[in-house]
Amino acid sequence: MNKEVLVDVKHLSHQFHLTKKAVIRAVDDVSFQIYQGEILGLVGESGSGKSTAARCLMNIYHPSAGEIRYRGINICNKKEFKANKKMLQTRRQMIFQDSSSSLNQRMKVAEIIGEPMKIHHMISKRGNYREEARFQMKYVGLDESFLDRYPSELSGGQRQRIAIARALSMEPEFLVADEPVASLDVSIQAQVINLFRHLQEEHGFTFLFIAHDLAMVEYLCDRVGVMYHGKLVELAPTGELFANPRHGYTKTLLSAIPIPDPVRERARKLSVYDESDFGDGEMEEVSPGHFVLVPHEGGNKIEKA
Repeated sequence: MNKEVLVDVKHLSHQFHLTKKAVIRAVDDVSFQIYQGEILGLVGESGSGKSTAARCLMNIYHPSAGEIRYRGINICNKKEFKANKKMLQTRRQMIFQDSSSSLNQRMKVAEIIGEPMKIHHMISKRGNYREEARFQMKYVGLDESFLDRYPSELSGGQRQRIAIARALSMEPEFLVADEPVASLDVSIQAQVINLFRHLQEEHGFTFLFIAHDLAMVEYLCDRVGVMYHGKLVELAPTGELFANPRHGYTKTLLSAIPIPDPVRERARKLSVYDESDFGDGEMEEVSPGHFVLVPHEGGNKIEKA
């Protein structure tokens, strides 16, 4: 049975112009698909282009080049986007890394969670917006005593859970989570990650999950894409990527995962990626569903399985 493609990204590029001559190529000719009901993880070091790609998918940035289709709709085309604006704004939601700037500091928690529904004139299944806020807060592990507080009265972890509750109140089919648990303590991280898994399994939500924590990505995601200097260098099912990484940068990234055994940790050898192998290339399928960026000229030679 063929998987239904929800998001189709083709040759996506985005540049930031610092001056007339200085240009940063944040995302460089990236192509991938996100299937209905899956969690796709996107990993890579800071500055690799993960968050920029996510913002292009959510129409926060207009790509410099390329095409993004959501359910066949070209969201980079102004006419197509405008014709489907309400659907695109309600079915897609994003959780930002910085909860402090993403929440209105002058609004109480109950108002923050209910605001998206109010803007789009949606009727709450719970009867009213306050009851909806109470329900969503329980979902993310907060009690109703927080309903009448302001963001400044909450901890960073509590604010992030409010941001997650706000996104979930719209019952989106596609959720972009940009480092959503980076500010949470370990026990709450586990709770939120299990919540994401529940939403996927029970409600069929589709996620783009951006993170630095590779162990978390391995637990949560169905497939993983690895970004490096704006390029997607490897994309594979999670088990395959962690068991059989092909690109040199992926090997370096995975070799840096700490081992919870001091003897083995001291004895292990870290893989070091040779950047001279990196360059423009094509994504090549080296085994079923496993794609690797192979440079056009020399370097980083990868044998097919």
